[in-house]
Amino acid sequence: MAERDEIEREFTRTLEAVKGTDPRFVYDREGRPGAIAAIRSALPTIERELFDAVIEDCECELAATREAMFRLVEGLKK
Repeated sequence: MAERDEIEREFTRTLEAVKGTDPRFVYDREGRPGAIAAIRSALPTIERELFDAVIEDCECELAATREAMFRLVEGLKK
């Protein structure tokens, strides 16, 4: 677990460095919840449910991608 924590810290440092290298890598994690809430509240109920499902699907893909990256890095270190 300590190795995974170190990998995660290095990943976070690298991610922050990459953010500043190209406009296509810039994102606003802190502002995202407010933006999502504003969009969500502007939608009718049926579209809101669809929007929530799409957001959840994207979050699941990101979580799976992150986990796969950690497993790959851990496997390479062995």
